[in-house]
Amino acid sequence: MGKIWQTYKSSFFLLGSMIIGGIVGMFWGEGAKVLQPIADTFLNLLYCCVVPLIFCSLTSAIAKMDDLSKLRKIMGTFLIGTFVTGIIACIFMIIPALIINPGEGVILEMPKEAIEATGSLNILGMFTVGDFIKLFSKSSLMALIVFTVIFSIAVIQAGEKGKPIVRAMDSLTSVIVNVINIVMKLAPLGLGCYFAILIGEYGKEVVGPLSKGIILYLFVVLVYYVVSQTVMAYIGAGADGVRAWWKGAAAPTLTALGTCSSAASLPVNMMHAKEIGIPSDVADLAVPLGANLHKDGACIIQILKISLLCAAFGINYATPENLVMSVVVAVIASVVMGGIPAGGYVAEIFIISVFGFPTVSIPIMVLIGTITDAPATAINVTGDTGLAMIIARVVHGKDWLKKAQLEKANA
Repeated sequence: MGKIWQTYKSSFFLLGSMIIGGIVGMFWGEGAKVLQPIADTFLNLLYCCVVPLIFCSLTSAIAKMDDLSKLRKIMGTFLIGTFVTGIIACIFMIIPALIINPGEGVILEMPKEAIEATGSLNILGMFTVGDFIKLFSKSSLMALIVFTVIFSIAVIQAGEKGKPIVRAMDSLTSVIVNVINIVMKLAPLGLGCYFAILIGEYGKEVVGPLSKGIILYLFVVLVYYVVSQTVMAYIGAGADGVRAWWKGAAAPTLTALGTCSSAASLPVNMMHAKEIGIPSDVADLAVPLGANLHKDGACIIQILKISLLCAAFGINYATPENLVMSVVVAVIASVVMGGIPAGGYVAEIFIISVFGFPTVSIPIMVLIGTITDAPATAINVTGDTGLAMIIARVVHGKDWLKKAQLEKANA
């Protein structure tokens, strides 16, 4: 019992604080917003770690590669895995949505003023920024990753002259990880406050007209979380991989639930990848990239939105054409548009244009997305380490975890 407590002590503290926060939110309601400054302090400290962590750890990992064919293999496996798991996530939501119509009897009260949808489908805006200083913004993480990959390749090409940069990045990564450890001491307080605000502001919506769809969604997300992470860990490293993944899963899961932010959860998730033993050349590329592109939870949300709105507007969702189109739309809206500036609104516009929903559906979709955001973020975040384990097997062979555990034991 004592060993279990020592292993999971921090996770118990996080879970306990979020339960307390949820209870506070239920009774305090929207008054829980007074806790926002405390919650924001914790979140802002985490955000401050994201950019230096990505730049330093990714530069170090790529610059150590002997040949760039490994980089191509990592990227190829990542992209294939992202689209495959996205499609599977959609199917997980479609099947129960067909059996139990989540929108049956729902009458959506349209707001008097629809939300102004802004943003354009600027694919290049996903990969580049107009000014160097903008690379250091949390809203430009995809552009930062692209620049860091190019910078790392340039370091490799510099040969011996680039070695001091690699050593410096190694040292900086170690320092940043220590900073994250210090910041995470505030996690119980910060996440507890965030959860109180979340429940206080949106809790009543869950028991309102959308309750049936939300309850079904929560069931699907829970099943998908357990099944998908277990399967990915098993494919990546067998039974040992499953044990290694679940041992440290609580911290990134609870951080994602509390912050509703893949970016804010990134430092904690990268630490989880290191604890599992995922090689740095894989973890330092796949996990940050996954925070931008690998979004199975978002795919599930898009299917929920489409099925609810089809029911509300009298559209037969169960036709083969609509089912296939919903998967295509969900994956594109989640995987591709998730990294585009203002991509959230672009995704909503994409959905209404394909299915013919009225423009006033946009604020309804925003509401559904907000209510369901926390569990979806947990799926998005934790799936990145699961996918990274599969990539590690493709790149380093099936015994990569045993080698990592042996190196750790001998260290």
